[in-house]
Amino acid sequence: MWRWVHDRAGPLAIAFVIGATTFSLGTQAYVLGSGASTLAAQGGISPGLLVLGLLPHAFPELVALFLPLAAWIIASRRNQWDQLLAATFVTVGIAIPVLVASSVVEVYVTPHLLRYLAG
Repeated sequence: MWRWVHDRAGPLAIAFVIGATTFSLGTQAYVLGSGASTLAAQGGISPGLLVLGLLPHAFPELVALFLPLAAWIIASRRNQWDQLLAATFVTVGIAIPVLVASSVVEVYVTPHLLRYLAG
């Protein structure tokens, strides 16, 4: 029985991570979308321009956040379960500086860009 559980643990863990990530992304998209529509209406900016103004920090941030998951999916498809820890360390090492840079852009650049786009 334990051998069966051990053999299935890797794929089941990846399936759980993918499912949890999909659920999280869906709920966040709904909440952020409704908040963004309210912000666009209050700020007098079109939703398209709001999204355009948020892209300079949001795109690298999303790439950095999903980089470890992408590495896990690639390793799991290749049946390289022993590489998950190494992939996690490498991708997190790449993601942290990208997230820091995205947060700097979000705090210091995005507000000015949104004011400019709002007119």
